[in-house]
Amino acid sequence: MQLRVLSMTALAAALAACGQQPSSSTAAPEAGTTAAAPASCEDLAALAIPNTTIASAAVVAAGAFQAPPAAFPGPGPDYSRLPAFCRVTGSIHPTADSDIRFELWLPEGPWNGRFMQTGNGGAAGSIVHASLFDPLVSGYAVANTDTGHEGGGGDFTWAVGHPEKLVDYQYRAVHELTVVGKALTTERFGRAPEKSYWNGCSTGGRQGLKEAQRYPDDYDAIVAGAPASWWSPLMSLSIVIQRDTGPGGLGLDKLGLLKERAIAACDSLDGVTDRVIGEPAQCTFDPVTLQCSGEQSAMCLAPTEVAAAKRIYAGVVTSGGTQLYPGTGLASEPLWGAYASPQFSIGTNFFRNVVARDPSWDPATFNVDTDVERAEQLDAGAAAAIDPDLSAFMARGGKLILYHGTTDGLIPYGGTVNYYESVVAALGAQRVDEHVKLYLVPGMDHCAGGEGAFAIDWQKAMEDWVERGTEPGALLATRPPVPSGPPGAPPTPGKSFTRPVCVYPEVARYKGSGDEAVAESFECVVP
Repeated sequence: MQLRVLSMTALAAALAACGQQPSSSTAAPEAGTTAAAPASCEDLAALAIPNTTIASAAVVAAGAFQAPPAAFPGPGPDYSRLPAFCRVTGSIHPTADSDIRFELWLPEGPWNGRFMQTGNGGAAGSIVHASLFDPLVSGYAVANTDTGHEGGGGDFTWAVGHPEKLVDYQYRAVHELTVVGKALTTERFGRAPEKSYWNGCSTGGRQGLKEAQRYPDDYDAIVAGAPASWWSPLMSLSIVIQRDTGPGGLGLDKLGLLKERAIAACDSLDGVTDRVIGEPAQCTFDPVTLQCSGEQSAMCLAPTEVAAAKRIYAGVVTSGGTQLYPGTGLASEPLWGAYASPQFSIGTNFFRNVVARDPSWDPATFNVDTDVERAEQLDAGAAAAIDPDLSAFMARGGKLILYHGTTDGLIPYGGTVNYYESVVAALGAQRVDEHVKLYLVPGMDHCAGGEGAFAIDWQKAMEDWVERGTEPGALLATRPPVPSGPPGAPPTPGKSFTRPVCVYPEVARYKGSGDEAVAESFECVVP
């Protein structure tokens, strides 16, 4: 196969995105301008890109794609609906120990002129094929990476003895794929992407924030859902929940009981009774109301279980009573079971392999006063995405949509509120409002699922804001009749309804009349 040299335009764009200055003869073009004759899909396999190996580039016929098993089990998209596309696989090697595997899907039909990268979950370790489905169907060139290692969603054993792989996971892999993905897209279509977008949730939300903070020129707009932004305290919360749902703590069989009692106490605060706590900040449910008054049973909590529940609700707290990280919202309790599972004891794995570097480290020895600080010092801001200074991202016109479900039992929505408030404090409310919108989604679990209306077209809101100047306000959210829950969770059947999801700090409140199942019967108000 004859080697195909990356076009001067694509090379200049790649160098610029890496922070290198091309010569005047290779100046990067304006996005969307003609670069060269389009390359065929197969020609991309022979493309020479610095520090990059293209493993394959071939057209996949419409409906023919077969996805490998997903890292997080659960229903995936119907791949038989995919149109024909050019599938590019490869690996990027910014260091000798880096092996950042990626896939780029390029439409064989009309390209909409946009590039998108999608995010990961947990500890990453695999390509998230399901995340590529919707963007490709919409005409995007879309990419995803395993962030430089193979492993399960709660596994950090791969980081032992591999500090460069850890850096790849923390932030480098996403930026490197941004550069390579845009270069490949430019070569394939003969012109650079007109707009570039990020869309991710959980770890993908953290990755999106990291891009805005560290590489503000990479993306025109970023959708960051349920971001795992303050990494060390979040890993600590995982351990807190794991310990307090272990022996002598809160029984896993009591998590559903807590959820039901919290809903019963606070469901009607927004004017309707629909199993959704619409105004969680106003909810004052106390688990002591479930404490057994006599003989213990499955329908009440022992005093030790009440105490364990209160510790989890409180979040990560020092011995002096200072809260380092909030607990999860009321009615999120069933998802605590994920952290109690050996398959997703992500905090324990992180501290054991990255912080303590001791395979025998016991989470029972975890000390909030010392271990969080030790983790923060080791991280040195590499994984954390809490820098409130988004001024460079804003200066180039960047837009950021943050969203978080209020019943997310894995990542507390309060952490995202805290980050948003820190950005406002640093840059001013008016300036932030022009570039950042935060949406709290009542009754939504981790990224999806739950009792609330959670199906929201974040992608369209992002496109409208950037390309048509339509500032997002209240967005329409739909609850399917039998929605899919978070990864690995069973679906939660229920009545289908719609709700407005309001821009923070507003909440949706029933107007007092009209069909309670339709969004038009609600209005966004400041509580």
